Amino acid sequence: MLRWVLDQSKVRRARKAACAAISPMIARSRRRLGEIPDSAWSNPYVVGFLVMLITIVAKTEIGKIEGQTLCLVQAKAWEDITGMRPDVFGEEVLLLNAARDREFEIGCHNAMMLGSMLIGNSILNAGLSAEWHDRHRDLQDTDADPAWSERDDVSALWERFFDAYVSVHICEGATGLGQIAS
Repeated sequence: MLRWVLDQSKVRRARKAACAAISPMIARSRRRLGEIPDSAWSNPYVVGFLVMLITIVAKTEIGKIEGQTLCLVQAKAWEDITGMRPDVFGEEVLLLNAARDREFEIGCHNAMMLGSMLIGNSILNAGLSAEWHDRHRDLQDTDADPAWSERDDVSALWERFFDAYVSVHICEGATGLGQIAS
């Protein structure tokens, strides 16, 4: 019972940290691009990019996390960040990974590049971001994002890895995404 409670606590902390770190960037993308079509969230590149970024933030927040606990964090954070139900999300991630889908792998790779820049520069302190968001709930729909997300280099990389890819999807009318190599 104690193990289950500890795992649930880890899931909650990691999910909140991922949402606090990624949601402001998604919100800015929505302001720049307009509404992101639902079909964009099921694209292999976007799935790989976001699931890897969620994983990086979760592991930064709570350290060792794996197996079912990590899967729960990924699914719950995915739902919170994208607004999409996570019903088949886990299965899709496993299938794309097992198939070594090229777009999925490029998305994962680009997320690792962004994550390493954030962590390497000691600007991703997801625990503080989550606490900041808890204390400032009334400001969450404004431009009061964590300081790291306001950095020009972070924004430029996000726009290159996320916005550029999704904007192609919007322009093509959800018929498919172009490929942006890293």
